[in-house]
Amino acid sequence: MRSNDHSSPNRPPSPRSADGSDEHPTPTGDATGFSILRLVRTGITGVLMGLANLVPGVSGGTMVLIMGLYDEFVSSVADVTRLRFTKRNVVFLGVLGIFVVATIASMAEPTKSLVTNHRTAMYALFIGMTLGGAPMLWRMLQPVRPASGVLIVVGIGLMVAIAAASPDRPDDEAAVKETTDRVVDSPDRPVEPSYARDVLAGVLGMSAMVLPGISGAYMLLILGRYLDILDAIHLLKEYATSGGQQGDLGGLHVLIPVAIGAVLSLVSVSNLLKWLLRAYPKPTLGLLLGILLGSVVGLWPFDDRTTDGDYAIAGALLAGGFVFTALLSRIGRQKPTSN
Repeated sequence: MRSNDHSSPNRPPSPRSADGSDEHPTPTGDATGFSILRLVRTGITGVLMGLANLVPGVSGGTMVLIMGLYDEFVSSVADVTRLRFTKRNVVFLGVLGIFVVATIASMAEPTKSLVTNHRTAMYALFIGMTLGGAPMLWRMLQPVRPASGVLIVVGIGLMVAIAAASPDRPDDEAAVKETTDRVVDSPDRPVEPSYARDVLAGVLGMSAMVLPGISGAYMLLILGRYLDILDAIHLLKEYATSGGQQGDLGGLHVLIPVAIGAVLSLVSVSNLLKWLLRAYPKPTLGLLLGILLGSVVGLWPFDDRTTDGDYAIAGALLAGGFVFTALLSRIGRQKPTSN
C-alpha cells in the first residue's frame, strides 16, 4: 500500500491513537507525549478499571475504551508481552496499574456494599458512564463505511447473546452476598481446585481486561469458579498478613492455573487486537462501538421491585454518568505540542 504522506516518502506515517490524534511520534512511542492532562486521564482510567473489576457485569476494558485510551492500552500491553519496553509504555502501564491496584484495595468493600444494597442506582450509573464513551467512538468512525455499520450491529448482537447466556441478575447479587458471608463465617474453608476450568477462568478473566463489554466476574460466574477464586485470594491474603497463622497456601492450587490462563490470554488477545487496530482500524472500531452499546443490555438493572423513586434516582445517575464520561473522554485528547 502506498503512503499518502508526500513529505516523508521514506518513513511510514505515525499510527493514530485511540482518540484519533497522532500522539505516537514513532510506532513504539516515548514518554514525551504524556502531558499532565494525559497522566490525569490515565489515572482516572485506572480508577474506573479498578471499580469495574469489582462489579459483576461491568468490564474493565469498557472503561479504557470510553476514556479514549484503548489503542494505547492494547499496544502497550502487546509490546510488553513481547518484551519491547519503552519509556512510554512503562509510564502508561505503571500509572494505570498503580491506580487499578489502589482502587481495588481501597474500594472493594464499599463497592460490594453499594452494588449489593443499591443495585439499581449503581448499575444505572455504570450504564450512563458506558454510553458516555459512544459519541467519541462515533466521531472516530466518520465517515461510517458499510463494513463498520455491519460490525456495529454484529457487536451489539454479540453482547445481547452473552447477556442472554449469563446468569440472571438476582443470582449475581446472591453470589456477592454468599461470598461476603462465607468469607466472614468460614475463612479457613479449604478450596477445591478444578485445573481445566481454572485455566479457562484465567483466559476469560484476562480477556475481559482487554476486551470491552465482557465482564470477567460474569465469565467466572458462568464457569462456577467466581466464589472459589475469591476464597483462594482471601486465604492467601490471610496467610500473608498473619505470618502463616491463619489461612493456608491451598489457594495456590487454584490461582496458579488461573495465572497461567491469564498470561496466555494476555499475550494472544492483546497482540491480535493491536494488529486489527493497525490493519483494519475503522471496522475494528465499529465492532468495539457495537460491543460498547450492546454491553448495557447485561447491565440493565430494573426489575419488578423497582419503584418510581428508584427510576428517578436511576435516571439522574444515568444522565450524570453519561455527562461525566463524555467530559472525561476529552481530557488530554489534544495533540501535545513541543517547545
